[in-house]
Amino acid sequence: MLRSPMLNGKVHIMILASLAAYLSACTGRTPEQPGDMPNPKLVALINGAIAREIAGMDPAQRPGLLPQAGEHARQWLKEISQVVARCRYGPGNDAKSNLLEYDIVLVSGEEIKGVYSGQRCYYPVAKPLVMRVRFQDGQVQEVTTDGRERERPVDGSMGEIQQFAERVLRADWRRNPARYFRAVPGREDMAREWDMRKS
Repeated sequence: MLRSPMLNGKVHIMILASLAAYLSACTGRTPEQPGDMPNPKLVALINGAIAREIAGMDPAQRPGLLPQAGEHARQWLKEISQVVARCRYGPGNDAKSNLLEYDIVLVSGEEIKGVYSGQRCYYPVAKPLVMRVRFQDGQVQEVTTDGRERERPVDGSMGEIQQFAERVLRADWRRNPARYFRAVPGREDMAREWDMRKS
């Protein structure tokens, strides 16, 4: 009985795809997913961290920021539906490129994937805080994890929590800089200032 070359090719592709998925799981190439255990304390801590970040958006402390930067940051938070904090690869991967990243989903359905947290996931030292953070009307309403945060003191997670607040807010700084920063004068503007300025 003769087999169709096309059918034979499809079988090979299916076998290769299955093998790739298996190897990814074994080598930690699959991103770890957040658990489904709610933690109300994390809700309060993240909301507090966000409030501190917004309070720090003061032009007196950060020259170049607009006076309305904090107000625009609050508006940005209202655009967010959820943020997933996850490692680029899974717990079996100790590569330097296994970074903690944030996937932001907006109320509009738009997704902003792979916002770098500034942290590497190195599981032998400490499990990163992999979590799903749900927002409603600009406030964190629910945080779910697999419960790993309870394996260390609250203070042990505060750095990651503050980092989360900072990076999620700054994601909009890059998307919409005009909301937060004064326009940088161009060459023509500076040349015009020399001509127009009275001594």
